[in-house]
Amino acid sequence: MRIVFFLLAAVAIPASAQPLIFHRGIVNAASVMQAGLPAGHIAQGSLFSIFGANLGPPSSPKVTFPFSTILGGVSVQITQGGTTVAAYPIFVSAGQVNAIMPSNAPVGLVSVSVKYNYGISPPEPLLVVTDSFGVFTVDSSGIGPGAVQNLVDGHLPLNTLSIAAQSGQTIVLYGTGLGAALSPDNQPPVTGDLPTKVELFVGGQAASVGYSGRTGCCAGMDQINFTVPSNVPFGCWVPLQVRTSGITVSNTITMAISASGSPCSDSANALSAPFRAGKSLGLIALLRSDILEDTGLQTPGEVTTDASMVTFQQENPIPPVPFNAILSLPPPGTCTAYTAAGDLLDGDSVPGSDDLGATFLNAGTPLSISGPGRQINSARPANNVRNYQPLGFTYTGSLLPSSLFLNPGTYTVTGPGGANVGAFKASVNNPTGLTWTNRAQTEIIVRSQGFTVNWTGAPAGQSVIIFGGGVDLPTNSSAVFACIAPPGSSSFTVPPQILANMPPTWDNLLRSKDAVYVGALATTSPATFAASGLDIGALVAGTFVGKTVIFQ
Repeated sequence: MRIVFFLLAAVAIPASAQPLIFHRGIVNAASVMQAGLPAGHIAQGSLFSIFGANLGPPSSPKVTFPFSTILGGVSVQITQGGTTVAAYPIFVSAGQVNAIMPSNAPVGLVSVSVKYNYGISPPEPLLVVTDSFGVFTVDSSGIGPGAVQNLVDGHLPLNTLSIAAQSGQTIVLYGTGLGAALSPDNQPPVTGDLPTKVELFVGGQAASVGYSGRTGCCAGMDQINFTVPSNVPFGCWVPLQVRTSGITVSNTITMAISASGSPCSDSANALSAPFRAGKSLGLIALLRSDILEDTGLQTPGEVTTDASMVTFQQENPIPPVPFNAILSLPPPGTCTAYTAAGDLLDGDSVPGSDDLGATFLNAGTPLSISGPGRQINSARPANNVRNYQPLGFTYTGSLLPSSLFLNPGTYTVTGPGGANVGAFKASVNNPTGLTWTNRAQTEIIVRSQGFTVNWTGAPAGQSVIIFGGGVDLPTNSSAVFACIAPPGSSSFTVPPQILANMPPTWDNLLRSKDAVYVGALATTSPATFAASGLDIGALVAGTFVGKTVIFQ
């Protein structure tokens, strides 16, 4: 009879109800960083998220101390060899489970499985480490404005564009992943500095850390108190990173900093103010990229591509801190970094560039782009906010004639107008690009040492931008960085903490894609145009010189 009962019970559970953890679906709850990247592992004692299907009930029961290893019928097992420990779930649903990795979880490669009622998921591999910090962000994406509070007269208001920090001020930052707790993970946390070495960088400057340990409120959540450096750059989206144990670097988040704590500003970014004010924007970029592909090749080759990028959108900044990776640039002299699933070097959207607060504006199609001796019509999809359109290309050894278009000269873009934006006409000068003087010597980049870029001939009035990144193809993980050089400079060093999450290049180069680019754009004073339905229209042109590299 017992055998019959169990067989009937098994038949009653449909196969589709079995819990399933998505492949590489376990991430730090704050950084949401991919497992294929250096900081994409889960620390002992940290909060982590599991994404999948049929993981739990439709809604989560509330949790109270002491936490149980079962919540809403959901349990999470961490197994290494003959050792199994249970995590503490604190939120459960059908598609996501948030839990605390036990402080006594075995370090190294483990398997994770979720049990819900009678079903148990296939195990998913995971690397558990002693520390790997992630910073919480305002929108929980791991990108953009961080969960950062300014200490003001005994109060802790959220750092926002209107309540910016200032030099010398104490700031409280929240995240997870500093390491094993000082008390049981299922009990109210005991505060106190944890033994993990913590360094913090604001706008590339080292900050003094006053406290690094658990918060007093929340198990698994860490708090870092630091002082804003005296030489910090000002801006609305100043980048910040946390480094633990001298090696592992967190996700990059941003915070607002001004001279006196007044509302922030970005003098080097002409589109910052209208974006923050919720204006309607039009942005057209005419871009040439010229990359030397020589890594691992007996015969190096050069690929040159011309393209346009266009967006017309009505901003509606999402409170409390708006962010758009294309418009929310770091201050001159600083660098920012992004991580994501996918291939960011082959057309996938940069994280944070899908502006959730924006409404697409129809400006009509096609746009006409005319330059020295030639005209091209560039079509735009009717429902695409940001549109990349190739305009021409050539490559070393090509049997096809060059179709390059964006040579130095003056270019005029004409728009027919559409349902939301009227007709317009705008012109911009596309100057001769800069010369990257040490491009040939930039081949192997040791991430822990940073690297220096030298150039000559930067166009007057344009900002020099250094950007690049890497793709780990087997894990479908990408990391990219972007730096804006100080005005008038001819050299810039990309610091180690910005490169820390670039995936190291595989010995088999076909498993990696890695490149660095240097170029210039008029971010401070772009060419502008007027059209009905737009508060501001901007047109920029620039040339970027690139090279394939190896990240070690």
